[in-house]
Amino acid sequence: MEIDRAVRASSDSRMRAKYDRAVYAIQRAFALYPFDETAFSFNGGKDSTVLLHLLRASYYLHKVSSGCGDQMDNTIQNCPIRTIYFEDPTAFPEIDAFTYDTAAVYGLPLESINTDFKSGLEALLKEKPIKAIFLGTRNGDPNAVDQEQFSPSSASWPPFMRVNPILNWSYRDVWSFLLTCKVKYCSLYDQGYTSIGSIHDTVPNALLSDGSGSFKPAYMLSDGTFERAGRAKKINSKAKSSSDARKGMDKTKPRQTSHL
Repeated sequence: MEIDRAVRASSDSRMRAKYDRAVYAIQRAFALYPFDETAFSFNGGKDSTVLLHLLRASYYLHKVSSGCGDQMDNTIQNCPIRTIYFEDPTAFPEIDAFTYDTAAVYGLPLESINTDFKSGLEALLKEKPIKAIFLGTRNGDPNAVDQEQFSPSSASWPPFMRVNPILNWSYRDVWSFLLTCKVKYCSLYDQGYTSIGSIHDTVPNALLSDGSGSFKPAYMLSDGTFERAGRAKKINSKAKSSSDARKGMDKTKPRQTSHL
């Protein structure tokens, strides 16, 4: 499988170790929960793009260990996991296009939520129950407070397990993986965007300006602690509400900022 081969061939021992731990967490989830009762929350960003390819590799390795490897394509393997996308009117068109194109390329059965996130998720789960949802949450994200690799959903939300395979990955780890595996990512990252929210609160990262009005690609940001430097701190309430829902934040409970 091309993702696993690319990582194994890499000289980046840190990235290989992060990959192994993430794959272990995903395979553990596959062992704990029926595959058809798991889901993947995909938003087109760099973190969920990493998670997509970790899921593909983990699914392939899981099938190989189960004796099904001979029946699978060893070049590009899809992971037919139920995939949830929150369709936000304030999202960048490039994010929407990348999400739908990627779902088509890798055969993801994409289900869009067009209402507020909580209502949409409740409707989807009522239609077909889910026991675990894979998320691209990383430490430092606003919605990562108090989360672990396996964290139950908040009390006010439908019950399911949040699985966070890349919780301890850094900005550097994310880009090391994407570049090593040579997978496509949203084109905005090549235009200087390092953290993408809504069209109302996101601009290219000034630290990547080349001085001529253009910006270097996101992977050239040398200090990952400035990843969110292109995100506005104060935005209008409507845009903020939509962006928070997209990122998985529960604003109904001040001390519990994560709902996924």
